[in-house]
Amino acid sequence: MRLFLIILLAVSAGFSQIVISVDENVSRNHDKSLWLGLGASAVLPGMGELYLGERDMVRPFVWVDAALWITTIASYVIGDRYVSSAHDYAVRHAGLNTNSKKISLLNTVGDYRSRSGVEGQNSSPDMNEDYNQAMIRSGKKIDKEIDSSIQWDWGSSDNPESTEHIEEYKSRLSHYRVSRIVFQASIGALVLNRVISVLDVMRIYRATSSKSFSERVRFLPEFTEDGSGLSVNVKF
Repeated sequence: MRLFLIILLAVSAGFSQIVISVDENVSRNHDKSLWLGLGASAVLPGMGELYLGERDMVRPFVWVDAALWITTIASYVIGDRYVSSAHDYAVRHAGLNTNSKKISLLNTVGDYRSRSGVEGQNSSPDMNEDYNQAMIRSGKKIDKEIDSSIQWDWGSSDNPESTEHIEEYKSRLSHYRVSRIVFQASIGALVLNRVISVLDVMRIYRATSSKSFSERVRFLPEFTEDGSGLSVNVKF
């Protein structure tokens, strides 16, 4: 009986046909470049996924990136306009005599009411309201950080109108700072969107670029219809 089985298997093997079936999904990107996909996603998130044939994730990455670019550009432009607005306001209401729009200078103009004495100040003025006096009291030179030719004067704190002016000025600078925070956050989000897309491309490539038979194997023997041979179907 054993001899018969051995002969039967030998004969069957001689007439058998081996069919190998491979899941195309795990090898469809084996001829594509991982670096090209990573580079595409680094430039524009979603393009690496498109290159590897994963179209479902293309639109989310592209639309998010477009929204972030709009936010980035808009926040920068708005912030720049707030700076110009604050500078013009200080020129009009405090007599600021410089065209410089350096943020450090504009912040100082908002921190002190004047540069060389507040006009109309009361008999007991707060010395810290004048920039020059504050520098002298702290042991610093009055022209170390700001050129001595630059002057401004918001007026006395006893005058409600001058106080209203300086508060409005500070409000415009505050809006500028908020816009810069949004700008910096959107820049970070643009970078993060690219990092996520690059990692996604790596995941997709690993799952769809297999060049070896690493999946489980199944042997499915099948006799031909006329009984003249045996077909062995090997699935990976």
